[in-house]
Amino acid sequence: MLGWVRVVLLSQSSKRKATYAVLFAYVVALLAMLRPHIWQIASLVERFCTSSVNVRSSHETYDMLTSWISSRGIDNASRSHLVKLNTDRGALADRTESVRRPLKYVANSGVFLFWYKGRLLRYQATQDTSGYFKENNIAITCLGRSGTILKDLFQDCQREYVCRLGNKITIHGHSGGQWTDNRKSEARPLSTVILNQREKALLVDDMKDFLNPTTRSWYTQRSLPYRRGYLLHGPPGTGKSSFSLAIAGELNMDIYVVRVPSVDDESLKCLFAELPAHCVVLLEDIDAVISAHSRESEAVHSNEQPSFGDEKKRVTLSGLLNELDGVSSAEDRVLIMTTNHEMKLDPALIRPGRIDKKVSFALADRDTVSQIYCWVFQSPSETGADAQPCGTENGLLQAQAIQFAHQVPEGVFSPAEILSFLVPYRHDPDAAHQSVETWVESRQKTGRNLS
Repeated sequence: MLGWVRVVLLSQSSKRKATYAVLFAYVVALLAMLRPHIWQIASLVERFCTSSVNVRSSHETYDMLTSWISSRGIDNASRSHLVKLNTDRGALADRTESVRRPLKYVANSGVFLFWYKGRLLRYQATQDTSGYFKENNIAITCLGRSGTILKDLFQDCQREYVCRLGNKITIHGHSGGQWTDNRKSEARPLSTVILNQREKALLVDDMKDFLNPTTRSWYTQRSLPYRRGYLLHGPPGTGKSSFSLAIAGELNMDIYVVRVPSVDDESLKCLFAELPAHCVVLLEDIDAVISAHSRESEAVHSNEQPSFGDEKKRVTLSGLLNELDGVSSAEDRVLIMTTNHEMKLDPALIRPGRIDKKVSFALADRDTVSQIYCWVFQSPSETGADAQPCGTENGLLQAQAIQFAHQVPEGVFSPAEILSFLVPYRHDPDAAHQSVETWVESRQKTGRNLS
């Protein structure tokens, strides 16, 4: 009897083994059959069964994402990193003497997986070399057709990034037609920009009034383009760019700086196409714009026929106007133009509607010199964001400032020149008084190049 039981059990075991062998053979055959199509299947799954968000390195969201990833050590799973100097003030404050220039590592290329709120996400870094500039791209992908988890991730990145920035603004530079430089800088107090107090107050109030939600509603109700332009003109060193950076901080807006002499129409078009809706746009040296009138004028002065094909490519008046108020131009922005030569500007560029307010930044008069003197020599407790130079509580400093201002001729030196002279004497005001007359004479004898 036991023998028959043993035979039956062995028979059943053999059948199970045979069944498993058949199933295994089927699986191997199926995989062999699908092997030529495995990448197509993976592509179909990624196309129809996943959601993704793509970020380019030229956008500030790239910094937001990489900072969040690095702060949690998630990018340690990457086998390729881009190393650069860490310019974050928090990291610099925590450095030891042995690490004077701390390093920052960012996942540069490749793919790795990480968990976020119980969901498995894929991080894929690639480099786009198809254009003139190489650009790093990051794609975050999740399973499922809903991208809600990805939106949650980027909201977390944004909150942490904004909290870390604090009172900083982002200054965006460019290389050709691409925004490439995202420099973080502490917002500069407006009190540190020496300008006629009444003129400065009117200008700041005008900008704040423009950005008021009720003003936007007023523009919308009347179908007016919601944008405003300002022209800051005057000699070099009078504070035009400094004021632009300070007002961006005051308005809590990022600033995009375009060096007009370094771009052409195509580059300018690319830059304006990437501008966000709510920002300050600074066009430096706007007098570099070429108009037909300026080309003919240059040809007359040089006794030559106007040439339109041999000159270096620069921004033309028509190209700039298309970006400023064309059909595709953006709204909800503050536009600031600066120039050292207002008389060179084409009237069409600065007509009302394009430039709504002009502000002259002049060479230093006695009041300006006095303000600069007070700003340099007042105590640190008096140099806060709301501090005013030469407060009435410091009578001695006021008297010294007035005396110093009378030693400097009016309308001859720029505020930057006055400041450059005073800074070396910041701990010795008496030495500044003793040396200023000699400095004035030497500057007037040798001549001053303001260009």
